[in-house]
Amino acid sequence: MDTRDLLGVGLAQRKREMPELVRVDQYMRGVQDAPYLPKRAEAEFRRLVARSVENWLPLIVAVIAQNLRVEGYRSTDNPEDLEPWRYWSANQLDSRQNAVHRSALVFGRGYVAVTPGDAGPTIRPVSPLSVTGVAEDADNEWLDGAVRSLGRTRRDGKTFERWQVWDDRAITEVLTPEGEHERADKWIVGAPEPHGLSRCPVVAFRNRWADAPDTLPHELGEVAPLIPIQDRLNETILNTKIAESYSAFRQRWASGISIPRDPETGQPVETFRAAVDRLWMVENKDVRFGEFQQTDLGGYLASREAAVKAMSAIAQVPPHYLLGGMVNISADALTAAMSGLSHRVGERQTMYGESWEQVLRLAAEADGQESAAGDMSARIIWHDAEARSLSATVDALGKLAQTLGVPAEALWERVPGVTAFDVEAWRKVRAQTQTADLAAQLLTGQHTSDATLMEASAVGSE
Repeated sequence: MDTRDLLGVGLAQRKREMPELVRVDQYMRGVQDAPYLPKRAEAEFRRLVARSVENWLPLIVAVIAQNLRVEGYRSTDNPEDLEPWRYWSANQLDSRQNAVHRSALVFGRGYVAVTPGDAGPTIRPVSPLSVTGVAEDADNEWLDGAVRSLGRTRRDGKTFERWQVWDDRAITEVLTPEGEHERADKWIVGAPEPHGLSRCPVVAFRNRWADAPDTLPHELGEVAPLIPIQDRLNETILNTKIAESYSAFRQRWASGISIPRDPETGQPVETFRAAVDRLWMVENKDVRFGEFQQTDLGGYLASREAAVKAMSAIAQVPPHYLLGGMVNISADALTAAMSGLSHRVGERQTMYGESWEQVLRLAAEADGQESAAGDMSARIIWHDAEARSLSATVDALGKLAQTLGVPAEALWERVPGVTAFDVEAWRKVRAQTQTADLAAQLLTGQHTSDATLMEASAVGSE
């Protein structure tokens, strides 16, 4: 597709997708549909509506996103990070990666743009609220193009929408008259700027692959399926607040008494005031006092908890992340409770890992590293965030080394909390220790063979 065709398809697709993407974004920010109220409801009730939004959606997304952190880029025959990994640190992706993962989780899709630069390739996350990826076949690994909104501008006294069109050859800016996007004859197409890559430099991060051709991105995210439960939860909170305000207090009644009136205003005078240091007394023995029972809030609270548990089950987030209440549980029980989340996170690592590999291969191509750009054996390494006992894990790793003969050094990175920097530091310390030990043995005359001298030389060179 040429620039005009690509922009036309992108604008049509964007018009279809954006209303729901904006709605999902609003729900994440707490701007949600208000619970039902009669049209003639008093202002006091409307204030309760404003206080009844209990937004659980950001927590659901955060629990999954916090378990997603890329730590390396390696191949099976090399334990060290490959050359393209340096682009990761150069573009501050240790922190920026979270924005990509959250976009994919919330909207069902995230995007990362890769462009050549004087100091190396530039890798930047771009929001699906401003970028629309275009692919003729939804099953394609790479996008055919992308359309990015750059806001509005004034030109010759008219307001135009600015668009950036990315294809497999260049990046082109196009101006379209505000409110007349369909009028292609009025588009102002700028000069294309070649990016020098073999494909569109925008990589899509899919939360899930679509199983139908008309599936919209938000339907594949984590938030859209939970919106009906969030609405139901808000209604329960509103009903609880109303019951608290008007029915939870024990109302008192009295019979057989006459209420005096103020001689000046004619208004009833309240003769009985409840307080800890006050006593009610009357002269008439036929006067009776009583009170109405308060509304039981247990049903409302149970309904709220049920809604939260339903949200937890659909999102595969353990209930104790949302409701708490797990105290002094065994390691096996905790593992069972976390299994659903572990499976969810593992699925997302598989999906996002493929996209990060595309990003790094594309960055290598932008940097002229043809071999790294075509390396299909390299894999993204994820941080192991699964909750496990440190002592149990170390014991299991020790048995792997002793029973199955797995090299101990290969198991270091599987220790919970250990980073790639820790592993590299351990390797250096080990090499230095081995060199010092061999040198000490040589000085004491314990080993004088040529083979030992060669071994010492080899270890020292590391």
